[in-house]
Amino acid sequence: MANSKDYKDVGLSEKNQNISGSSPSSDFDRLEDCNEAEFRGATLSLSQETSPPESIVASACDDPNGNTEIDGAAGNRRSSSIRPQHTSSIQDFFAVREGALQKAAEQCRPVILDHIDGDLRGIWLLTEIDHWDAEKERLIFLTEKSLISLKYDFITLKLLDYTRHSLKEFTQIIIGELKYPDKSLMPARNQLGVQCSWHSSEQIPVLKRWNPWSREIPWVTYTSHPLFKMDTNEKNNYNIEDFSKKLIATVCGENTSESPLTTPMSGSCKVLYQPIIIESYAGLAAALHNANELGFFKSRGKVSF
Repeated sequence: MANSKDYKDVGLSEKNQNISGSSPSSDFDRLEDCNEAEFRGATLSLSQETSPPESIVASACDDPNGNTEIDGAAGNRRSSSIRPQHTSSIQDFFAVREGALQKAAEQCRPVILDHIDGDLRGIWLLTEIDHWDAEKERLIFLTEKSLISLKYDFITLKLLDYTRHSLKEFTQIIIGELKYPDKSLMPARNQLGVQCSWHSSEQIPVLKRWNPWSREIPWVTYTSHPLFKMDTNEKNNYNIEDFSKKLIATVCGENTSESPLTTPMSGSCKVLYQPIIIESYAGLAAALHNANELGFFKSRGKVSF
């Protein structure tokens, strides 16, 4: 059962945290089952072609207009076109309503199973980027053993779907600037991202890779929510950098939270700081989807979805 201390510990505002216990509904009947196992730890390493996290954050975020030269494994070139910034008002997003994030955390709390997930470590509202480059608003629960991505409707205040990823299955975590291949026609993003992969050595069948609705892609990619660039009371809960620090601390062990670069861990998961390549060359559908923020629950004039 959740209580107000749970949400204070994971960084949510203390305001409007009258958390009461609730029993799982039919939304939670599809809880995935997995075997309990001790997490084996991770190996922390830096790409030789990139800089430490601080430099990556600076290159990705210091100049939102894209006027600085972008270095990295994807090409060492200045982008000819820059991805336009979101122009939505803060009030357009239903997630920014007073107490909305706390209410979502309260209603979705039953998906966390103590014997499978362990203790709750943090809650964020981030942008998930799927394998077709489409952006989607997702509520993220990071626990001691799992990463849970939830599709929560901030309009009707209902949990629609969720996916559980076991941390012990991660083989690679990449933290760096989101980039497109050299021959891509997509504009530069200039955003920091986090990509978690599992079974990374396996070849993805063509039918799965080219299916925009496929749920069997062995990686997940996140970046900051658009609300991070706006003046809100819960800024850290929309910040991909805050999420990445908590994720690495959880995967590698709490003793790496202060100086992860000097405390490598032995194990099967590698943590790399390098550009994250999004394999999209001329994704018109995704570009229109993202430009209109169709993956976010927000007010759109007389229509809200």
